[in-house]
Amino acid sequence: MKRLPLYLLMIVGCMILVSCEKSVFKGFDKTKNGAYMKFHSVNKDGDMPQMGDVVIINLKQWMGDTLFYSSEFEEDGVVDFELTEPDFVGDMMAGLFNMHVGDSVTVAYLIDSMCIKTLGMDAVPDYLIPGTPLYLDMKLVSIIKAEEVAAQRKIELERLKQQDEDHLAIYYSDEKNKITEDGLIILSVKGKGRGANDGDILMINFNLLSLDGDTLLDLYHREPVAIQCGDDYLGTGFAEALHYLPEGGEGHFVIPSSLAYDSVGLEYIILPYTSLLLNVNSSRYYTLQEYEDYQRELAEAEEAENLQRLKDEPARIAKFVREHNVKVEPSETGVYYLEIAKGTGDVADNGDIVSIHYNLYNIDDKLIETSYGDAPMRFVYGVGEMVPGIEEALGNMRVGGKATIIVPSPMGFGDVAIDKELPANSTVIFDLELIDVQKIR
Repeated sequence: MKRLPLYLLMIVGCMILVSCEKSVFKGFDKTKNGAYMKFHSVNKDGDMPQMGDVVIINLKQWMGDTLFYSSEFEEDGVVDFELTEPDFVGDMMAGLFNMHVGDSVTVAYLIDSMCIKTLGMDAVPDYLIPGTPLYLDMKLVSIIKAEEVAAQRKIELERLKQQDEDHLAIYYSDEKNKITEDGLIILSVKGKGRGANDGDILMINFNLLSLDGDTLLDLYHREPVAIQCGDDYLGTGFAEALHYLPEGGEGHFVIPSSLAYDSVGLEYIILPYTSLLLNVNSSRYYTLQEYEDYQRELAEAEEAENLQRLKDEPARIAKFVREHNVKVEPSETGVYYLEIAKGTGDVADNGDIVSIHYNLYNIDDKLIETSYGDAPMRFVYGVGEMVPGIEEALGNMRVGGKATIIVPSPMGFGDVAIDKELPANSTVIFDLELIDVQKIR
């Protein structure tokens, strides 16, 4: 089973409906708790869910001809979540409280509710039509009662706790390991540099693994990250371990769950009663003042480089155009559009959902990223979700079309640094293929 995705909960959890007694949705009935529903099949002998129960459902959300989500694409074809109080009259929870196991229904609600109440907009955006109905198809497959849910959670917590204690016992019984007063297990520490004081900034690389060997967080093979010694936002055990780590050295520790996330865990990342294996090395320690001075110097140098890069961009683009024998003229925004294949399908209008494949290169012709080999990238066209250069190019394309575009930095990522290969004020090149356009209006 799959949990209902967070973005979908945001959408379907806020279905406010109008309050008039007569249904504004043709063919739908307004229930006593305010949900507008159309029943396709009814199993009056089936159980009905109560507060705190976990429901398992088949789920689809759609508007017009556009399908936004379907649980058919989940591994088991269903989603499950716990029933809570409706956020307001007529939301999805209200609909579920009216269902029996085996019932199939459609719940109707308004685009206004999603935009204003869920997404916090002042009004429905121009590319959508106020009052447009959205629909949610649901089949209630089964119910896990709240009492059973609580009992299962208790059993699972006891199992995880015992498993954790068994794992830790192995480390605690090994005489080679050093145990601190708080229970931190020091496997090994190497290095002769100075130790850290509370408030120092430590430049470190580290990873966190479960004692079963699952990688939970890996920041080892990348640029060092800055951690302030004494901060316990990664747990008191992590903070304690850093006090034993010499500058320029490395350390290996076991952090008991009681010094990490204890019986709570970290949602979707770390289970309750999960002790952690910490592998960490350090490259440099700064006092807080030294670090602030260092960061200021870096920022000043980076700003100077960015300004020079912006100043030099016209010359870089001219050189690229000349070397690649580009014959077309740029648009008023400076984007060069080179059509590779003419499409024959739909054109995109503002508010449509478009699907594209792309290759992204820097101006040195290095491939930075590609969507090929994966699903096409989908986004709402014309609302500022995508870099301006791509949206401008798509305005020239039909489905099936292909193009290469040269995008100056103001029409690309602007003064945002993506990585070392795409610093701020970088010219970028895209290969684009318009795969599909889903009409919303």
